[in-house]
Amino acid sequence: MKIGQFVMGPAGCGKSTYCLEIYKNLVSLKNSVTVINLDPSVENLEYPDSIDIRDLVKIEDVMEEFSLGPNGGLIFCMEYFMDNMAWFDNQIEIKEKNNFIFDLPGQIELYTHCSLIRDFIIYLKKTSDVNLHGIFLLDCQFIGDLGKFFGGTITALSCMLSLEIPHYNILTKIDLINHIPYSVLEKFLFPCHELFTKELKEIISPKYRRLTHSLVKLLIDFSMIQFIPLDLTRPDQLTNFLELLRMQME
Repeated sequence: MKIGQFVMGPAGCGKSTYCLEIYKNLVSLKNSVTVINLDPSVENLEYPDSIDIRDLVKIEDVMEEFSLGPNGGLIFCMEYFMDNMAWFDNQIEIKEKNNFIFDLPGQIELYTHCSLIRDFIIYLKKTSDVNLHGIFLLDCQFIGDLGKFFGGTITALSCMLSLEIPHYNILTKIDLINHIPYSVLEKFLFPCHELFTKELKEIISPKYRRLTHSLVKLLIDFSMIQFIPLDLTRPDQLTNFLELLRMQME
């Protein structure tokens, strides 16, 4: 059974750390794994034997040649990648592995303003036998700022609806808030209408309350968001999560 993880989330949420720790865990369990880096702006890759979009196109060259900014350069690189699937197919054939980790850029434009990632997933479904999962990471320290947490939750919902694959939302860096009682953390793992309605009302400007209320209603109407707390410093939690992915495929 081949499993592919599309790892998403805002900048600084721990995507690269997650990919590296999952890679180490799979290797330690004698599983074959390849990491596919789709972020052309990343500086260093810590995992060997990876597929790297920078071998196909470099964002620095794109920005210089076409006078684009970082976000425009990123979109161009992803479009160029999608126009050169033969290169990717050749790389995948070389890496005959059972586990694939797709490390994606943090820019939300890829999931809301264009269909590049969705088109790539559709392509993989048609041309491979890899079972794909979406993994959305959110820094657990966002729970200290309800506005940020609310924004992250809306982004997670946007990714879920856009990609249409089995999806898991994860709170990362849990080891940094071990001192917080589970009873406090629990309300953020299963966000409810009361959590957002009461507390956001106190911090949101009256000018934006109708918009905020509409977004909260959208979130609650779908009732699809919950978070899994994950401590990447604990290999047992990583192993249990990987087992969860496998069970969903059976």
